[in-house]
Amino acid sequence: MALLGWVCVLAVTVAAVLFGQTARPRQSAGPLPSRVRTGIAVSITGPLLVAAVGLVVATVSGAWLTAATGTVAAVSLTVVTGLVLVPGVGQLDKTDPLPTTTRR
Repeated sequence: MALLGWVCVLAVTVAAVLFGQTARPRQSAGPLPSRVRTGIAVSITGPLLVAAVGLVVATVSGAWLTAATGTVAAVSLTVVTGLVLVPGVGQLDKTDPLPTTTRR
């Protein structure tokens, strides 16, 4: 059962890192504010660090299934925290026109 829990941790961590890639803004004209840079770093590298800490906690404590459950929750919370720090993620840029599929 513990092995299945850690397979879930691996799946959630990979999904979180891939989801964290969406925090990267499009090319901007100037330097990014520190809040945005922090959000990008947390949402991309944070899940990997949290998963590593969870693995260390499981190894030291011996409570593999409990540590796997906590690690899944912590990885999810980490990626959401990173994305909250990056404003406008997933929203369309107001200056970019919407792609049209109709021909005139």
